[in-house]
Amino acid sequence: MTTTARTGPGPSVLCVLDRAYRGAVEAQFFHALYGLLDLHGQFERMDVALRGAAVTMAVEEDIYRPSVRLGTMVLDTLPDYRGSVRDLVAEGFEVLVDRDAVTALGFAPERLVTGTTCLAPAELAGRWPRYDQVWFV
Repeated sequence: MTTTARTGPGPSVLCVLDRAYRGAVEAQFFHALYGLLDLHGQFERMDVALRGAAVTMAVEEDIYRPSVRLGTMVLDTLPDYRGSVRDLVAEGFEVLVDRDAVTALGFAPERLVTGTTCLAPAELAGRWPRYDQVWFV
Protein backbone atom coordinates (compact mmCIF):
# COMPACT_ATOMS: atom_id res chain seq x y z
CA MET A 1 0.00 0.00 0.00
CA THR A 2 1.29 3.43 -0.92
CA THR A 3 1.51 6.03 1.82
CA THR A 4 0.60 9.62 1.08
CA ALA A 5 2.41 12.80 2.02
CA ARG A 6 0.63 14.17 5.10
CA THR A 7 2.60 17.07 6.39
CA GLY A 8 0.82 20.40 6.62
CA PRO A 9 -2.33 22.03 7.92
CA GLY A 10 -3.87 22.85 4.53
CA PRO A 11 -6.43 20.85 2.53
CA SER A 12 -5.74 17.57 0.76
CA VAL A 13 -4.94 18.18 -2.91
CA LEU A 14 -4.75 16.02 -6.02
CA CYS A 15 -2.65 17.64 -8.74
CA VAL A 16 -3.51 16.47 -12.26
CA LEU A 17 -0.93 16.86 -15.03
CA ASP A 18 -2.08 16.22 -18.60
CA ARG A 19 0.66 17.90 -20.58
CA ALA A 20 4.31 17.04 -20.35
CA TYR A 21 7.50 18.95 -21.00
CA ARG A 22 6.05 22.46 -21.18
CA GLY A 23 8.95 24.83 -21.58
CA ALA A 24 11.68 22.36 -20.62
CA VAL A 25 14.40 24.64 -21.99
CA GLU A 26 12.92 27.80 -20.47
CA ALA A 27 12.09 26.16 -17.13
CA GLN A 28 15.39 24.43 -16.48
CA PHE A 29 15.39 25.14 -12.77
CA PHE A 30 11.70 24.92 -11.91
CA HIS A 31 9.05 22.64 -13.37
CA ALA A 32 5.65 21.46 -12.15
CA LEU A 33 6.86 18.31 -10.37
CA TYR A 34 9.65 20.21 -8.65
CA GLY A 35 7.12 22.82 -7.58
CA LEU A 36 4.86 20.18 -6.06
CA LEU A 37 7.78 18.82 -4.05
CA ASP A 38 8.35 22.32 -2.74
CA LEU A 39 4.69 22.99 -1.91
CA HIS A 40 3.60 19.70 -0.36
CA GLY A 41 4.52 20.66 3.21
CA GLN A 42 1.76 23.26 3.15
CA PHE A 43 -1.02 20.71 2.66
CA GLU A 44 -2.48 17.84 4.65
CA ARG A 45 -1.89 15.58 1.68
CA MET A 46 -0.72 16.25 -1.86
CA ASP A 47 -0.76 13.58 -4.55
CA VAL A 48 -0.25 13.58 -8.32
CA ALA A 49 -2.20 12.08 -11.23
CA LEU A 50 -0.42 11.82 -14.57
CA ARG A 51 -2.61 11.63 -17.67
CA GLY A 52 -2.13 12.13 -21.40
CA ALA A 53 1.46 12.70 -22.51
CA ALA A 54 2.45 13.42 -18.90
CA VAL A 55 2.42 9.66 -18.19
CA THR A 56 5.76 9.44 -19.99
CA MET A 57 7.29 11.20 -16.97
CA ALA A 58 6.71 7.97 -15.03
CA VAL A 59 8.16 5.55 -17.61
CA GLU A 60 11.57 4.15 -16.67
CA GLU A 61 14.09 4.18 -19.50
CA ASP A 62 17.70 3.11 -19.46
CA ILE A 63 18.79 5.46 -22.24
CA TYR A 64 16.97 8.63 -21.20
CA ARG A 65 19.23 11.64 -20.66
CA PRO A 66 17.77 15.07 -19.84
CA SER A 67 19.52 16.92 -22.66
CA VAL A 68 18.78 18.34 -26.09
CA ARG A 69 20.96 19.44 -29.02
CA LEU A 70 20.24 22.94 -30.31
CA GLY A 71 22.35 23.39 -33.42
CA THR A 72 25.92 22.81 -32.29
CA MET A 73 25.15 23.29 -28.60
CA VAL A 74 24.09 20.53 -26.21
CA LEU A 75 21.90 21.73 -23.36
CA ASP A 76 22.30 19.21 -20.55
CA THR A 77 20.68 21.06 -17.65
CA LEU A 78 17.09 20.09 -18.48
CA PRO A 79 14.77 18.77 -15.78
CA ASP A 80 14.93 15.04 -15.06
CA TYR A 81 11.20 14.34 -14.90
CA ARG A 82 11.61 10.63 -14.17
CA GLY A 83 13.94 11.52 -11.32
CA SER A 84 11.29 13.93 -10.04
CA VAL A 85 8.65 11.18 -10.12
CA ARG A 86 11.01 8.98 -8.09
CA ASP A 87 11.47 11.91 -5.66
CA LEU A 88 7.69 12.35 -5.32
CA VAL A 89 7.29 8.66 -4.45
CA ALA A 90 10.17 8.89 -1.96
CA GLU A 91 8.51 11.90 -0.28
CA GLY A 92 5.27 9.97 0.22
CA PHE A 93 3.19 11.29 -2.66
CA GLU A 94 0.82 8.83 -4.25
CA VAL A 95 1.58 9.08 -7.96
CA LEU A 96 -1.33 7.81 -10.04
CA VAL A 97 -0.78 7.04 -13.72
CA ASP A 98 -3.50 6.66 -16.39
CA ARG A 99 -3.16 3.10 -17.77
CA ASP A 100 -4.93 3.90 -21.06
CA ALA A 101 -2.54 6.76 -21.80
CA VAL A 102 0.46 4.55 -20.97
CA THR A 103 -0.62 1.82 -23.39
CA ALA A 104 -1.80 4.28 -26.07
CA LEU A 105 1.71 5.72 -26.14
CA GLY A 106 3.18 2.25 -26.60
CA PHE A 107 4.52 1.58 -23.10
CA ALA A 108 3.87 -1.37 -20.83
CA PRO A 109 2.54 -0.52 -17.35
CA GLU A 110 5.31 -2.70 -15.91
CA ARG A 111 7.84 -0.09 -17.10
CA LEU A 112 6.57 2.60 -14.75
CA VAL A 113 8.67 4.04 -11.94
CA THR A 114 8.51 1.79 -8.89
CA GLY A 115 5.96 3.04 -6.37
CA THR A 116 3.55 4.58 -8.88
CA THR A 117 -0.01 3.27 -9.20
CA CYS A 118 -1.33 2.51 -12.69
CA LEU A 119 -5.11 2.82 -12.94
CA ALA A 120 -7.83 2.77 -15.57
CA PRO A 121 -9.20 6.30 -16.23
CA ALA A 122 -12.48 5.57 -14.40
CA GLU A 123 -10.56 4.36 -11.33
CA LEU A 124 -8.41 7.48 -11.46
CA ALA A 125 -11.44 9.78 -11.62
CA GLY A 126 -13.12 7.75 -8.89
CA ARG A 127 -10.39 8.83 -6.46
CA TRP A 128 -11.02 12.54 -6.88
CA PRO A 129 -13.68 12.76 -4.12
CA ARG A 130 -11.02 11.68 -1.59
CA TYR A 131 -9.45 15.13 -1.90
CA ASP A 132 -10.62 18.55 -0.74
CA GLN A 133 -9.27 20.11 -3.95
CA VAL A 134 -8.30 18.91 -7.43
CA TRP A 135 -5.83 21.12 -9.27
CA PHE A 136 -4.99 20.98 -12.97
CA VAL A 137 -1.31 21.88 -13.10
